[in-house]
Amino acid sequence: MSTLASTKFSVGDYITDFENIYKIFDKKTGSDYHHQKCTYLLYRPIDPTQKNQATFSIPIDNVQKSGLRHPINSEHIKDIYTILKNPLKSPDYIDPKTIKEILYQNDPLKTVFVLKQLVVSKKELGEKFPKNLQELIISIVDHLSAEIAFVLKKSPESIEKKILSLL
Repeated sequence: MSTLASTKFSVGDYITDFENIYKIFDKKTGSDYHHQKCTYLLYRPIDPTQKNQATFSIPIDNVQKSGLRHPINSEHIKDIYTILKNPLKSPDYIDPKTIKEILYQNDPLKTVFVLKQLVVSKKELGEKFPKNLQELIISIVDHLSAEIAFVLKKSPESIEKKILSLL
């Protein structure tokens, strides 16, 4: 998934982190905390239902370090669907700290791996499956659905159904 990383980010580009999809709407030059001249990207969530949206800024040099990336493309979506289709024999134990670290990396293929691990664990544990991990499954599916729906210009609900059916 290294092809997701791109060093070029411009006004008008869409970017995503492990939670939302944003649009870069401006670029400004200012000073950083060391009083050095620095160029910042300004971006905000693309959720059209919110009128007073938060605005975020990040120095251009830190975009890649932050985990922000361009949205996936249709080839990556095919890879994700293929991974979701292939059965996972038995889950490897992944501790909550490692799960968070993987999710913060914002790599969809790694995120799908975590999702598959969690779903297999849920099937094995049944009612003993922790509620916080169930909420994490929902969060991962929601974010994957939103990003894939954005790229394919489909409804997030239809993508969510497809993801769940492949699991």
